[in-house]
Amino acid sequence: MPFLISRVNRPINREQEVSLKTRLGRAIKLVPGKSEEYLLLGFEDNCRLWLRGEDSEPIAYIEANIFGNEGHLGYDAFTAEVTMMFHEVLGVAPENVYINYTDIPDWGAGGRNFDRNRFR
Repeated sequence: MPFLISRVNRPINREQEVSLKTRLGRAIKLVPGKSEEYLLLGFEDNCRLWLRGEDSEPIAYIEANIFGNEGHLGYDAFTAEVTMMFHEVLGVAPENVYINYTDIPDWGAGGRNFDRNRFR
């Protein structure tokens, strides 16, 4: 199960949020074995983010928590797609989009636990 949480230092209106949600649902398919069916998303806008000592430009920090992809397959394509969508939807310059990938070895959902050994 991927969990993506996006933090931006600007407001996100409903139309922008839905656009990002839809596009992230398509983009997650660039990571082998992942789909929108199990994608969990979070959006935090108006965050107090500073980059290079400034907060005047739009900035995006995205945490991509991905279960069962120790080889990081598809991350290059996913990074490119997410960077482009945050630029197109929110006006964040590509150099101001940061994505932090975290490998999740174990995950609990629906009252049960999963570990990477059961998904190889």
